[in-house]
Amino acid sequence: MTKTTLIGALVVALALIGTGCDSSSTTLEAPTVTHAVTDNGGTLSLTWDAVSGAESYEITAGGSVQTTTSTGFEVTTPSATVEVRAVKGSSKSDPATIDCRIVESTVEFFGDLELTHANGFGFDSKGSAVACVLHAQAFDTIDFYAASMGGGMQLIDASAVTDRKHGNAVKAASGSYDGATIADPLGAYSDTLAVMADSTYYLRISADTTGTWSTNDNFAKVRVDSIVGEKVNLTTGYQKVEGLRWLVK
Repeated sequence: MTKTTLIGALVVALALIGTGCDSSSTTLEAPTVTHAVTDNGGTLSLTWDAVSGAESYEITAGGSVQTTTSTGFEVTTPSATVEVRAVKGSSKSDPATIDCRIVESTVEFFGDLELTHANGFGFDSKGSAVACVLHAQAFDTIDFYAASMGGGMQLIDASAVTDRKHGNAVKAASGSYDGATIADPLGAYSDTLAVMADSTYYLRISADTTGTWSTNDNFAKVRVDSIVGEKVNLTTGYQKVEGLRWLVK
């Protein structure tokens, strides 16, 4: 063996020693995470299969990081996103991410019953609020409408005008729109509620008529930006994950 060959072999051996025994270099697969909404919409229950080589799992939610050695975790803090990583030593996998962000949009409609006016709104499949006209062709899409009654504006469940919607309801929220990070549990929602400008309200959108929380529910929050005459302007934040009451941007 020549001197050059020997030096080359030593370099390769040292490189193998330096990397082959370092557990932090282990490549971990990202967990495959499934979730279910529990606790009347207040908790996201996570489960995943064990990741080969993982010693623990790291859950990031609501600005906090927690660790578990099990293959499940209950997230109770309203969060825009939840991430789960497999961990071994100082090595971490890519995250499995559950997107719980609200869909924000604005909508303008009129609080009267003239069929030529857009006087109600509903949420489309993307979670955006869409103004609707109160006639039969729009009944599938309208969730709420407004009516000016006794000098005040009422927000009303669309079941009052169509039998295709039954379980929608509204409730006043305490605090600001941005501070409303989780809708209240069901129990004190109403199908008709007087609304005022510069106020925030929770919405429940569901075909369930029992008045109890259901995994078929969707929750939202609305800020009444202005009421000018019979014109109502809203900012809406819609949670696309069914049953979940979290309302975080």
